[in-house]
Amino acid sequence: MKVLIYGLRGVGIETAKNLTLQGVGAITIIDNNPVVVSDLGLNFFLHEQDIGSTRATVVKPRLQELNPICLINVADKLTNDIILSHSALVITLPLPISKLIELDELCRSNGVSFLNAYSSGVSTTIFVDHGDNHIVNDKDGEKPLQKLIVDVKSISDTELLIRYESPEGQPANAIIDGCYEITEVGGIERLNGYVYDIKHPDSDPVKTIRVPFKLESSETYLSGGLVTEKKVPAKYPMESLVSKIKSPGSTYAFPQTLVLTDLINFGSEYQQHVAYIATLTFYEKFDRLPYPHNDNDSNEVLTIAKSLVTDKSIDIDDFEIDDKYIHRYVRHASVELQAISAFTGGVLSQEVVKCTGKLTPIPGFFHFSSYESLPDEIPAEEDRIVKSSRYDELAQIYGWKFIEKLKNSKYFMVGCGALGCEFLKNFALIGFCCGSNGKLVVTDPDRIELSNLSRQFLFREHNVGQPKSRAGTIMAKVMNKDLNIEPLELLVGPKSEDTFNDDFWSNLDGICNALDNIEARFYVDNKCVKYEKSLLESGTMGTGANVDTIVPFKTRTYQEGGNAAEGGGVPMCTLRNFPHITDHCIEWSRDQFEYLFVKLPKISEAYILNPSKFENDTKIKAGTEPGVAYFDVHSLYSFMRAVSNPSIGSCVQLAYDFFHYLFRDRILDLQAAFPQDSRIVDKNGVDKGPFWGEKRRYPEVAVFNKLEQVHLDFVISATSLFAVTIGLVPPKKENDDNWLSEFRSNDWIIKIIEGLTPPVYIQAPISTEGIENAPEISKGNVESTLNNLFKELGHLSSQLTNTPKFEIADFEKDDDLNFHILFTTATANLRCDNYIIKRTDFHSCKVIAGRIIAALATTTAAVCGLVILELFKVLLDKPTDALMNRQIGLASNTYTSFTQEPPKKFNTHVELTYPDPQEPLPSDAFDSLGRLKDEYIIKTTKRAYPESHSIWDKISCNSSLTLKQFAEWLRDDHKLKLNKWDFVVGYKNEVDSETKNKITKPFSTPVYPPKVVLDYSLLPSIDLTLPQATTAIMRNQKCKPTQQYLALWKECKQLGLIPDAATITIPKITENTTLKEILQHMCELADSALAEGQIETKVISDINSRKIWVIPGNEAPVCSDYETGEDIESICSIKIII
Repeated sequence: MKVLIYGLRGVGIETAKNLTLQGVGAITIIDNNPVVVSDLGLNFFLHEQDIGSTRATVVKPRLQELNPICLINVADKLTNDIILSHSALVITLPLPISKLIELDELCRSNGVSFLNAYSSGVSTTIFVDHGDNHIVNDKDGEKPLQKLIVDVKSISDTELLIRYESPEGQPANAIIDGCYEITEVGGIERLNGYVYDIKHPDSDPVKTIRVPFKLESSETYLSGGLVTEKKVPAKYPMESLVSKIKSPGSTYAFPQTLVLTDLINFGSEYQQHVAYIATLTFYEKFDRLPYPHNDNDSNEVLTIAKSLVTDKSIDIDDFEIDDKYIHRYVRHASVELQAISAFTGGVLSQEVVKCTGKLTPIPGFFHFSSYESLPDEIPAEEDRIVKSSRYDELAQIYGWKFIEKLKNSKYFMVGCGALGCEFLKNFALIGFCCGSNGKLVVTDPDRIELSNLSRQFLFREHNVGQPKSRAGTIMAKVMNKDLNIEPLELLVGPKSEDTFNDDFWSNLDGICNALDNIEARFYVDNKCVKYEKSLLESGTMGTGANVDTIVPFKTRTYQEGGNAAEGGGVPMCTLRNFPHITDHCIEWSRDQFEYLFVKLPKISEAYILNPSKFENDTKIKAGTEPGVAYFDVHSLYSFMRAVSNPSIGSCVQLAYDFFHYLFRDRILDLQAAFPQDSRIVDKNGVDKGPFWGEKRRYPEVAVFNKLEQVHLDFVISATSLFAVTIGLVPPKKENDDNWLSEFRSNDWIIKIIEGLTPPVYIQAPISTEGIENAPEISKGNVESTLNNLFKELGHLSSQLTNTPKFEIADFEKDDDLNFHILFTTATANLRCDNYIIKRTDFHSCKVIAGRIIAALATTTAAVCGLVILELFKVLLDKPTDALMNRQIGLASNTYTSFTQEPPKKFNTHVELTYPDPQEPLPSDAFDSLGRLKDEYIIKTTKRAYPESHSIWDKISCNSSLTLKQFAEWLRDDHKLKLNKWDFVVGYKNEVDSETKNKITKPFSTPVYPPKVVLDYSLLPSIDLTLPQATTAIMRNQKCKPTQQYLALWKECKQLGLIPDAATITIPKITENTTLKEILQHMCELADSALAEGQIETKVISDINSRKIWVIPGNEAPVCSDYETGEDIESICSIKIII
């Protein structure tokens, strides 16, 4: 594809940059205008020394650096010959309306796509015309829809009715009419392997489709089957510019003929259409755009607009011009705002790519505006005076006082990948953090890889291997030397809280996330709540993106909002035993990576530290999940065997063992539990049909084959990772492309395997959790098997001369040579083979197993431009209804914006509990109207403290308070009675016994009420009888509480002595322990719990270096109203000042 771009100000250079990164064949740029100082605030490739030079000449070599394969050319002028030698013409500078129409007609007549963009202040317009003969090959770019067939029956001589279900873990959206391939249908083989035009009439049952097919009498549906969407080319004729000017289309049509961009101000797209055409008509008349803030020019454009509507040059049904809208639009008609340029360039470059037939084009016009981003009051004239500065155009909209606020902001950007590069560019251009008091801290632990260069535009080939944050900083400072930026290479999380401490967070004005994973987003979100900081949150996935603006006390947090949801996930029973699509196998393989290279070495450490505790815990687990308990111990035994005799050979044996454990033994166990002819019988003995079916594929046992590459890949990758885990070889370092190269040979691994013996199969029970109506599975001789393994483990443990240190793996998706993705790909494909499912490939596995949120240069540029608009609102202290939650989809032109929701408020309310409908009630329980009487309804007051608090609210106290004083402070200052306080020190991921989904459970330790310290010297002699001792204790006024002293005397009586005071252990926490001492003790407990595997994440650490500690409302002490005694259901966070 060859693209011709006319104009290299903000929109033009953004479009050229994105297309170069996307890898179009060639780009020709035209812009003979000299560089002026205001260009430096829009075009990131222009610098002060370029002022006076021709824009295109200066930009060409710098644009070429982005992609040596994309040929960059410069042309002097826009001629017909040049236009017709390209695939698309993109106009980004203002031209008279007649000239635009002329160019569009030329392009339409010669099969050249025509695109035009014009941004004015906080609004932008794009026009797209790919011609009458345009074909769309893939309307949305989404992964093809796939459904499971559960029934097939004939409804006529020419049609079948097929019933379907959604695969586990996938959205339950319905199949719409279109072309679909049918495969794997048992009993009707003629149906398989063909693409059908499928229909779903409204009168048909839900989850059914009609397929044109004649069923033979000998054919009967037996089982299975998949329906897979097929992307089929479709005609998509487009209208000319002259036609669309007159009739822009409808935002309400289906499909839309005018893109809907504003769900709040309905019809604004039509107002902008008229304003845009009137402004370009003004340009044609006066050979210039309207001057900023010029009433005469504004009135002239309004007159033109009314004339266009009156004489039907623009013909919109039921339309009336909004004079205020026109004046507001024209005020900045000649001003290009960098944020809007970035957004427009992202959308426009994606539209250029659509000329290839991939994705649905904008159906003519796209009008977008963000007037809520403007200051409430127009800056005074002296505040927007032209200063021959790079910020002149920004000042025309926001004023110089606002620019000073921008320049002196203190912000933290987390991440410096695709989003981070765009943010750094935008920050440099608008002068963000460029003042003497401004500062931007950016951190990213990753280093640049070759694959990053196609979407992270600050990086070049010579940067490969360098830290992202440092390379990005250097490039950003080239764009604006005044940018005050500190690059760090730290991962933001609990381990880096010595750097990102209380002082660091407290001194920030706000945070901008540029992350690609949910866990890190949640962590930063919690910090923003704790320190009451605003958060600019955004994310991309292919051509889709979202923006969330989080402001303390004004909006909900990121975790409270909708964009934080990750979906329901795949039920554990499906992953464990019944995968039925490839994605299930990939997800399972990712779990096996965590088990073998994270959990297993931790299990080993726990065993070595305390064997008896491990054995006891395992026996308890065996009572409910014998299969899991057996697998853990069996795996531990194999692992410890390698640890006790460490060598590469023992690692190969370990990998070979796990090949059989995972793909032979587990399948044999499942087959033994549920033979192929198994039936489902409910608790009443009713036969519900075959156990195995469309969502339960009967599996096949794997037999190791040295000629199968996937078998060798599993053993090679597992061997290498085990060797790292037990310390035989060092972990892979950045850019070490020769790491373990000797381990990658098939001949090497085959030679070792030929000398190995497969492990003996020992049948084990399987877990039946989540399997409806599953028969009782015999636990067999699990106990004796476990005892034998415990003996063997004890023998292996005794051979260890010192305590081993294991290297815990940290799954890394971006390194293709570290064996992580190779292992998950091989494991997923072996699982696919077990269940006769289509295999995956290395890249697909990398995307799914790595949980990669894919980034495109076009989407990234667009969404980062929108984030800058939200930044302006935050600095302007805009109210909640001006802050936006935006969802954009460049593939199918969806642009939805909703105002942010205010924080969720917690209020006192009365909860009504009605009688169980199954329980009979007396006849007089209902009144004459049949309503249940109040006395049969239980009313419970659920109190909130303080009233109407949100997650942002906190009550504060000092850490010098003792526990007793803390309780008194709650009583005296807040009228709360402290009933119980279990301090949460960490969390652990578990599987919910009912839903079978993964959940995060807190691990806590009791703080209040404190253990009473009893004085043993007050106890009467143990030679006394119980009645005598009771009398003595009751008479002694110091023996309070009486019952506890009596219980202590009984313990001593049973023990046969009263211990000496010096040998008695005093509780760590008493009523005289200060809050700071309690926090310090909680740190110690968290470290211990983490070491023993009781938690996976600790939430408290390094308390001595902190200035505050915040207990979130959901972890706060249990309290009740001191006066009424009613329980406090929701309490705000408690800030402890240290």
